[in-house]
Amino acid sequence: MRALQFHGGHKAQIVDLPRPEAPPGWAVVKVHYCCLCGSDLWLFRGKWHGNRYPIVPGHEWAGVVDSAPDGHESWVGRAVTGDLIVGCQVCGPCRDGLPVMCENLVEIGFTVDGGCAGYVAAPLANLYPLPEGMDLAAASQAEPLAVALHALDRISLRPAERVAVLGAGGIGQLLIQAARAAGATVTLVTDLVAERRKVAEESGAVVSVHPSELPELTSYADKVDVVFEASGDPKSVVRALDLVRPGGRVCLVGYQVGAEHPLETARLPLEYASMVGVMGPGGKYREAVDLIADGAIDTRRILTDIVLLDDYSPAIDRAINRTGSTIRVVFDLREE
Repeated sequence: MRALQFHGGHKAQIVDLPRPEAPPGWAVVKVHYCCLCGSDLWLFRGKWHGNRYPIVPGHEWAGVVDSAPDGHESWVGRAVTGDLIVGCQVCGPCRDGLPVMCENLVEIGFTVDGGCAGYVAAPLANLYPLPEGMDLAAASQAEPLAVALHALDRISLRPAERVAVLGAGGIGQLLIQAARAAGATVTLVTDLVAERRKVAEESGAVVSVHPSELPELTSYADKVDVVFEASGDPKSVVRALDLVRPGGRVCLVGYQVGAEHPLETARLPLEYASMVGVMGPGGKYREAVDLIADGAIDTRRILTDIVLLDDYSPAIDRAINRTGSTIRVVFDLREE
């Protein structure tokens, strides 16, 4: 099979690899679509944690089961998507329900080969069946939508709350839709790219601005209840505290490994604010699949660049440089 392989340091190539062998309890899936997200782009640059090189990236995928473990042959032919997190189930974090913090973590697309290939292997327990006839390109976004839903749950978002989203890339766009689906009002979105701001407003954001044009909110009534920081820019964390009301909450969803910016930590107690971080899909896959299937969340809206594997280089350039309308690059792998 053909696959996209990353070597770090902005180095990538198309390689021929054998079809993956499935360890006990794992299935092999024929990949139809696989997306590159922000973490994959950092992996391409060589600035990521918990990975190996060379690696086939891709943890946002959907396809059809090609082979399944003995006794589970009924899975063959099913359309599925899959969780990238493979915990050991025995360490402290796993026992406490935090497999993403597993001390022996395996991550599909980071520590073992992922979905930017003709086939991908994944534990059967990690697979989520998709409704018959579901758009598999849209279904490839179940993982980032699950991350967004995890963020809403972690911050305890309530109906009618006022929300700001800083960063309108893939996760930011899904946070906008998910927050609105939960009954919140997205009053403000920021992003560097005009086209992304336009999509944010089309998704229901009241106002979207360039980060340099962020309004100064001084009154309790003007500030928001919750800020989702989705850009990963540490300077944006400071901006988040400028926007949130006293007693409000800030949720850090995006991040850049190694990036730093000074923060006056006294602002948190003095403004009675809370700040939490989110990592991974947090068990929200089934909910994400249902929301996409029901049309409550439109993930197709963010799939701006559907390309063949051979077009990986210009597609990655567009994604990294935020060229034009590019939000998410998705590889069509049905013929690989």
